[in-house]
Amino acid sequence: MKQLKRVLTIAFVILDIVLLTGGYDQNSRMYRWIGHPLAEVMTNIAHFIGGVDGIGWAIVIITAILRLILLPFFLNQQVNTTINQIKMQTLKPEIDKLQAISRKAGTPEEQQKASMSMMSLYRENDVSVMGGMSFLTMAMQLPVFSGLYSAILHAPALKGASFFNFDLGKPQLVFAIIAGIIYLAQAWLMMQHMPQEQRKTSAAMMFISPIMIFGFAMIASGAIGLYFVVGGIFALIQSLIQHLQRPGLEKRVAGEFKIKKTADDLMAEAATAPTNPSILNNAQASRKPSQTNQSKKGRNAGKQKR
Repeated sequence: MKQLKRVLTIAFVILDIVLLTGGYDQNSRMYRWIGHPLAEVMTNIAHFIGGVDGIGWAIVIITAILRLILLPFFLNQQVNTTINQIKMQTLKPEIDKLQAISRKAGTPEEQQKASMSMMSLYRENDVSVMGGMSFLTMAMQLPVFSGLYSAILHAPALKGASFFNFDLGKPQLVFAIIAGIIYLAQAWLMMQHMPQEQRKTSAAMMFISPIMIFGFAMIASGAIGLYFVVGGIFALIQSLIQHLQRPGLEKRVAGEFKIKKTADDLMAEAATAPTNPSILNNAQASRKPSQTNQSKKGRNAGKQKR
């Protein structure tokens, strides 16, 4: 299973690179391979619905369908990320202890042992340094949503189309405001379970995305603004599910997760382990230039005295 996941991740990363390096215009690989077929589906849905609002409803429906298809992958990633965050909070006293030892390290050997112990702490206690994120989920969603974006950007059916009297070919302030509010609500919800110290440092980053989406929707077409609104609703639902799942996951981790090796255990093991000579050699090599310079300065000063 892990091997299959690794192969799929590599395949999607290569696909992402091939698609994204071609741009987003109507002659790009993104539009020809993914955007144009989605634009055709969108047009057929609009014709089936009929009426002046048909293309708007087509954008809503196709965005919702794609979000629903990917929703199980997103929710699974959220569960893994949340479990990993809870484990990290449990390990925090041990992490802080090793960080303090690393800061106080006076020699390369001590620095190396503290670094090795930190890596071992994560590994021995089955905690991911990457926060439990799935690269497969990230790589998989990129061509889907980028293709949908290019379809909405260039779909011929959007010319002159409207949605509840909002011109989808021109920027719409209403859609931009709604999208911004939805993503702000999502960011606020995601911050509720962060530790207080982490919340202070992450607040700025969490609110950059809603501001960027609002700004982009302000200058993009109403169709893109509508796409952001629908996508934001699903993102908010995902965050709400994560918020409701959190207490149950905390109980689960509290019952199952036990710290197998503490910072003291790992430092004791590191003290008896042989030191990596390459690190010491690098440290000594970094000192040599300064020592050479000092000896040169001493010789020059002697010459000047003569």
